[in-house]
Formats: sequence, structure tokens, C-alpha cells
Amino acid sequence: MSREEIESNISRYFTATLTHEDENVSEYLVEPLPGLTPNEAFSEVYNALVPRGYSVLFFRSKDMNFLRVTKRAVAPKNTARQFIIMLVATLASVATTGYVTLLNYNSVVLALNESFNTSISVINPLLGTLMFVAGVMIPLMGHELGHYAISKRAGVPVTYPLPIPAPLISPVGTFGAFIRSYHPPKDVRGLMLVGISGPLTGVLLSTILYVVSYVTSPVLPVDVAQAALRENLITEINVVPSLTLLIDQLLSVRGVVLLSPMATCAWFLLLIHFANLLPIGQLDGGHVLRSLTNVRAHSLFSLFIILTSIFISILTPSLMWLGIFALIAWVISGRGPHYGAANMMSRLSMRDKAFFSLLYMMLILITFPMVA
Repeated sequence: MSREEIESNISRYFTATLTHEDENVSEYLVEPLPGLTPNEAFSEVYNALVPRGYSVLFFRSKDMNFLRVTKRAVAPKNTARQFIIMLVATLASVATTGYVTLLNYNSVVLALNESFNTSISVINPLLGTLMFVAGVMIPLMGHELGHYAISKRAGVPVTYPLPIPAPLISPVGTFGAFIRSYHPPKDVRGLMLVGISGPLTGVLLSTILYVVSYVTSPVLPVDVAQAALRENLITEINVVPSLTLLIDQLLSVRGVVLLSPMATCAWFLLLIHFANLLPIGQLDGGHVLRSLTNVRAHSLFSLFIILTSIFISILTPSLMWLGIFALIAWVISGRGPHYGAANMMSRLSMRDKAFFSLLYMMLILITFPMVA
């Protein structure tokens, strides 16, 4: 679009006076046309320009409204071909990891049956591998598709979700997935919805998988588990999602659960979701926090969470991963301020704040890592 076309779109909803221009942006002093509120007018400009790749910011300074527009369109570059290639590579990576995990699990089961006269069934490697792939990819892609669907509905151009293969390096054969956008959501409610939609979908699917696979995993008598630990046949897991304790209480589990490969997969995904929900920088939890607060509060609380996570990881070696993750998240996305939405004057209603805060806390409580 030419500058004239951009200004034509703006003039449909605002009276606009150019106040600043450089090689990257044009800035206008604006007032909404009669019959429109500032938020309504900006919403229409956003809907007209952002889908075409132009970023817009709406802010207030010295009791005046300003609209800043990029002069060049920047659209996410991602094709269906890239998505398919990365998806196939990740499916192969997860299947490879799952197959090796199944073989290791079956060897442990056979050793337990031989040494302690247990009667645990081995898992068919082919069927087990297929289930492992489904158990990883459905919550993973569900998470990213939650972001994708909400972003597209809000008019934010985004790439296809790109999964990242990591055969055998990662316990589930992948480092996750990502979508990319160069444009902030229209308002803070849109930012909240984009931020929380992925964890909500991913945690829900991972929870279903974990509950089903956990309750169907074999249970060893305590004395057998202790003996197997001494002989290094099994490994103790010291950190579990809080959901585990709830299941144990509801089902009155007596003994030690030998996590099946599916349960181990879901266990890992729930803990990763907790890490992603930390209110740091541009993590999903960071988007939630920024929607509920302002730039300064977000920055201060992010720093507090980072320092707390590092401190806890030093005191508790089994949570070392949490401190490392928080530090990496800060380096990658947490050092700069989080300005939030394109409409920098937008705010959540008290009703929305209460609802989304409750929803966010529910996700945190389900995934919260408990040291056993």
C-alpha cells in the first residue's frame, strides 16, 4: 500500500494530522470521527491495516491521541510446505524417541517380572510407539493451534505452527513448537486470549492423557519398588505435577506407580506447561501478567519470578531445570519491556481480570511441580 492508501484507511475513522515521519514509521495526531469512540476507531484501522502486514500502535501523550504506523508491510513468512516438512521431521523424531523409550520400558518390565515375580505386561512396541506419538503431538499441536486460532480470529497475521524435532535429545523427541507474528494483538483482552489459549488447550489435553495413563500404569508394592531401586532397575522421580497427588488421594493409590511411557510423556508435558506459564517476558504467562498489569509491574514481577526460580533451583537440585529455564526465558525474551497490545490505552474489565486470573491460577495449580 502507498502512503496515500494508508492515510485513506485512517481517514475513514479518524481526523489525522501527520506529526512525525522517518524511514520506518509515520505518526499522526488523531481524533475519532463523530459517532466513534477512540477504541472503536482504532479497532477499524487495525482491522484494515494489520492483516496487510502493517503494524499500528495507538497511544496517548499529553492528553492527545497518537497513531503510529509502520511504512513497510511485514508479514510472517511461512508456507504450508515448511509446516509439512517440520511436522514430518518431528513425527519421525518423536516416533524414534518413543520406540527407544518403549524398548527400555519393556526391558525394565521383564527384569521386574524375572527378579520379583511380578506380572506386568509388556507393551507392543509398534502400538506403544503410535500411542507415544499421539500423546506428544496432540497436546503439543493443540497448544500451538490454540494460539493460532485465537490469533487468526483476532486478525493477527501468524505463521503456521512449526514443531521442532529433537530425536532422543528431548525425553519426548521434540523441543516443542512455535508460531511467529510481528504484530501485537489489538488490545489487552486479545493479548490475554492469545496468551492463555495455548496453555489452556495444552494443559487440558495433557491432563486427560496423564490421568488415563497414570491410572493404567502398573503399581508396584513398596517393598518391591525399594528393592528395584537398590538394584537400579527403576529410577525414582522426585518432581511430579500437583495433579499426581490429587489422583493418588482420590484413588487411594497404595504402592509405587511405575509410569508407563505415555504417563512419562504426559508428566513431562505438564511440567513444561508450568514453566511456560511462568509470568516472565514474552512467555505465555508473561502475556497473561502483562494483560493484568502495566509495563512496569510486569517488568518488576518478571524479575522477581526469575530470581526466585534461580534461588529455588539452587536450594533444590531436582528443580535445577526450573532455574535454567527461567534464566533462558529472561535472556531470550525478558530483558526488554512488554508494551502489551497495539492499543496501549486498552484495559481489561474487572470481570475479565477476575475470570482470567482464576483460570490462570487453575492452570498453575494443575501443573505446579511438587518435590516428592
